[in-house]
Amino acid sequence: MASYGYSFVTDKAFSAFARDLDQGAWKSVSIDKYDVPNRVPAALLLEAPKPVIWKARARWSIAALDEALGVASAAALAELDTEWDTAQRALHLFLASAAESKDSAQRDAAVRLRGALLAGAGTEQTRYTYDAEVDHGWHQLSVAGKAPLAADVKKVGAGPYLKRVEEATEALAKGLGRSSGQKRAVARSKRIREAVVACTQAFNAIHDDIGWLIEHTPSGKHREFLVALHAPFLALLERSPHRAPAAAAPQEEQDAAEENAEAPEAPESTPE
Repeated sequence: MASYGYSFVTDKAFSAFARDLDQGAWKSVSIDKYDVPNRVPAALLLEAPKPVIWKARARWSIAALDEALGVASAAALAELDTEWDTAQRALHLFLASAAESKDSAQRDAAVRLRGALLAGAGTEQTRYTYDAEVDHGWHQLSVAGKAPLAADVKKVGAGPYLKRVEEATEALAKGLGRSSGQKRAVARSKRIREAVVACTQAFNAIHDDIGWLIEHTPSGKHREFLVALHAPFLALLERSPHRAPAAAAPQEEQDAAEENAEAPEAPESTPE
């Protein structure tokens, strides 16, 4: 793939380009049908028009970068933790109530769920560190979604409570900069660097694709539309001149130092 100079675009410049995707020719390109939170739409992107694919790829790569740049502050994490703790207490109280049901099958199901999903007397998990809370939440969702507990969840009607746990866990994980399966958050500098590389690759691909189509489209409204779509990308390169690389410590050392600095600061959750 050709390189057009996007490796010299800064993280902030990529982030600001989101505005360009809502202006000019790009404003007429709608990705509403495909723009879902998990970025795996039910509507097949394979069947989408080229401009829709370009816009979705550019917007999603920028969104991933914004997520890396905006890992939550201590105050924001505390708010996310409060909701996680509240979701856990709500699940605990619901299952405690279900365990007193007149229906023996419901009672038994609730007892099994309490033993499998909750810690200690039922809310011990709210005293865990943030990372441990995320791990616990993912574990709860994993075991509750499979046999035999999935039947118990349905029997007692715990679905809405687990949905709240899921939302709170995913929000806390995102605030910590974690993705599913990660045992600990990747260093912020590494997250940003990887997201910038992904933006560079996406923008190079879009630029190359539009440029190739312009070369092979006859004069007329379709070619003019492609040129208009291309213009903001060219302008971004104009605003991002080539720079000499700055002297810096080896990146591995920077990442290691940041991880060591971040790891011990993970505060414990607010006690019940």
